[in-house]
Amino acid sequence: MMSKRQIAKVVISVLIAALTALAAGLGLTSCNVTRSITTRSEAWQKGDTSVVIQTKTVETYDASKKL
Repeated sequence: MMSKRQIAKVVISVLIAALTALAAGLGLTSCNVTRSITTRSEAWQKGDTSVVIQTKTVETYDASKKL
């Protein structure tokens, strides 16, 4: 059988875990993600002439949690 002290420790631990989960849920209300992609293609031509094609794509996503 568990003592009153052990039961109190378990109850306090459960309450702390619940409050931590609640705080995390309310605190994480928004996020911002940015992804950058760079593609480079290089092709050599005649003599010393070279051609380099480079493209860069930047995507941004903003989200907010509706309460």
